[in-house]
Amino acid sequence: MDKHLTRIAEIYKAIDNLYEAAMKHYNFNCEGCADNCCATKFHHHTNIEELYLAEGLKRLDESKQKEILCRSEDVMKVYNSSPEDVSVMCPLNEGGACIVYEHRPMICRIHGVPYQMFKKNMSIEFGTGCLRFVNEKLNENMQYFMFNRTIFYVEMAKVEKELRESLSLGGDYKKTTAEIVLSILKGH
Repeated sequence: MDKHLTRIAEIYKAIDNLYEAAMKHYNFNCEGCADNCCATKFHHHTNIEELYLAEGLKRLDESKQKEILCRSEDVMKVYNSSPEDVSVMCPLNEGGACIVYEHRPMICRIHGVPYQMFKKNMSIEFGTGCLRFVNEKLNENMQYFMFNRTIFYVEMAKVEKELRESLSLGGDYKKTTAEIVLSILKGH
């Protein structure tokens, strides 16, 4: 298991380095953002990210874990009674920051700046970045920073495949952060 967690940490470090370079290139930051991406309902698609997030949650004391568990249950109540695109703060966000920042999932690391990604059919998907980026930076005449997500998704898929094979896991994986937290802290 450790080799899979080590590999995911390496992938995350590469993402963080490229993301930091993109933020610097665009002279962009997330401070004071009214459209906080932590309130976006993201779905995660890998077991390895759940295991990596579990490592971060294990480092928190029991009372903090209980707080997060309660917030996750509250988030799930909102998700279960609202439309798909409902905006509710991530249960891991406390005071405007992620309390397991070093163990946050991949989408939390790559969301915000413009990107490109090669699809299976070799077409290229381009993303304009988050709403704040679009509103503040898109009209500026600046050179595009090459933030290609493809390699990160490919590497993540390799680690996930190895993990699934080693644990004999099958089926699809799709969970929100709140669902992941509930799985980890409730043990199911």
